[in-house]
Amino acid sequence: MEEKLSLYSNSNDPLLKDIRVLIDILTPLVSSYRLLVGGADEFNRITLAHKSDLEDAIKRADDMGDIIDVIDEKLKALIKNLIKSMDCYDENIINIQPSMIEKEDNDIN
Repeated sequence: MEEKLSLYSNSNDPLLKDIRVLIDILTPLVSSYRLLVGGADEFNRITLAHKSDLEDAIKRADDMGDIIDVIDEKLKALIKNLIKSMDCYDENIINIQPSMIEKEDNDIN
């Protein structure tokens, strides 16, 4: 199992690099989104706030949510591809014939 983890933690894998980049982008955006939603909620509670300020705050939060949705969809697609590649790797290991392993051991010695 540890061998598998080291294989997939290889930083040279472009798929993993893309996933890491999207996660690095997504994390602060989600934090910002939560703050924007909280700000819109505060505007809603303030009786002296103008309706246009509340509408603008909601629009900003909604726009940020749309950006997060796009990144989330791309991240899901990349993760699905990574899982498929892991499944292919598992199948290749299972399909290795014991005679091939013995041959490789003899080649080394």
